[in-house]
Amino acid sequence: MPVPSRRGGGRRDQRGLCRRAAASVPGAARQAYEIVRWVAAHGAEEGWDGGRLTVGGQSAGGGLAAAVARQAFEEGGPSIALQVLHYPPLDLATGVRNKRAAIAKPLLRPWMGDVFDTSYVPDVRRRLDPLVSPAHPSDTAALKGIAPALVITAEYDLLRAEGERYAERLRGVGALVDHHEVRGADHGYDGIDDEKARDVYTIIARRIREAVEA
Repeated sequence: MPVPSRRGGGRRDQRGLCRRAAASVPGAARQAYEIVRWVAAHGAEEGWDGGRLTVGGQSAGGGLAAAVARQAFEEGGPSIALQVLHYPPLDLATGVRNKRAAIAKPLLRPWMGDVFDTSYVPDVRRRLDPLVSPAHPSDTAALKGIAPALVITAEYDLLRAEGERYAERLRGVGALVDHHEVRGADHGYDGIDDEKARDVYTIIARRIREAVEA
């Protein structure tokens, strides 16, 4: 999940935020939010514009970006110009073995999903947390006013359906900038298909530029 950063001062403050956030659940989601808050608050002294923030990531990083945007929405800031969710996991409450892909053998296999989900949220009951599963039907909170979003899904990805559901949910509250589906692609496509990766990252760069220059 990219946020402004540079070498040098402020690292002690960031470590302190991370230690405090680690006590909460889901810890990684809270840590990510605390870091974004730190970035927003310390821009002037650290040499960046803390008032023009975007968050984003791919796969698990996309899930964290969604969680950061949700916390910023619910806690009154900081302001986020765009959230970029690139083939993110957005529904850990639905068992991975109950998810279906458009092809028989997608990259993400059930055993892999079991490992990832258990590592991130070991307690199955906590997987209903909106910071973990905002695409699950149990999350019915009103999201009007959440950060604008670019959602990118891959046609053959096991996570495609939950990305599509969340995109439609955001569309319903006027927060969807764009939902781009990468045709003929699976999870992690950008690590093996340079052409598709260039096309999609060009879209991401354009949307970020539009968001921060608006």
